[in-house]
Amino acid sequence: MGYSIAWILVRGKSKDDILAQLSLADTGEPDEANESPVSGAALPGGAYLVFFNDMAHPATQAPSMAQLSAGCEALGCQVEEHVMASAAFLYKNGAKVWDVVHLAEEGLYHLAVDGTPPPLLATIHAEMKATQDEQGGADASVDCLFEVPLMLATALCGYRHDEAALLSGETLSFTELVPATSGVRRRH
Repeated sequence: MGYSIAWILVRGKSKDDILAQLSLADTGEPDEANESPVSGAALPGGAYLVFFNDMAHPATQAPSMAQLSAGCEALGCQVEEHVMASAAFLYKNGAKVWDVVHLAEEGLYHLAVDGTPPPLLATIHAEMKATQDEQGGADASVDCLFEVPLMLATALCGYRHDEAALLSGETLSFTELVPATSGVRRRH
C-alpha cells in the first residue's frame, strides 16, 4: 500500500484563520501517524501545515488554494504512489506562482512545469534525471522523477510526508482536524 495524500503549508496567516477558511476545527487529539482524514501541525517560524489523507482533497484544488493564499503564501504537495503521480505548487496573494507535476503514465521522464518555480528545481531535476538514466532510463523498474516535486516541496519548507522529522531534526505534533460543523470545540 502506498501513500495517497496531500498537504498544504501556509505562511503568513494564523492557524485560526486557516482553519476557519477551510471550515475545520482542531480536536486537540494527537494524530502523530496522520491516520485521521485531516490533521494539522504548527511548524517552527509560525507556518501551519494541514495534512490530508486524500490526494485530491478539495482544499488542494486551484480555487481553494487561490482563496487560502490571499494575503499570504500557500505551498502544496500531492502524492499518489499507486500511479506514481506527484505535484508541488505555490500560491501567493491569491494567484498561482508555479506548479511542478510528474505523471508516470506520461512516461518516466515526464515533468510538467508551469509558472516560475525556484531555480533549485533545475538542480533537482538534473539529479533525478541522471539517476533515472543510471537505473535504466525509460525501461527502468524505478521512477526517479516522481521524487522531483517532493524534493522541491521539502527543500522549500523542511517537511516531507514520509519522514518522522523536519529537515531541521524537529518533530511535528499533529492533531486531528474535523469539519467545523461537527460541533467540536476548537483548541487554540
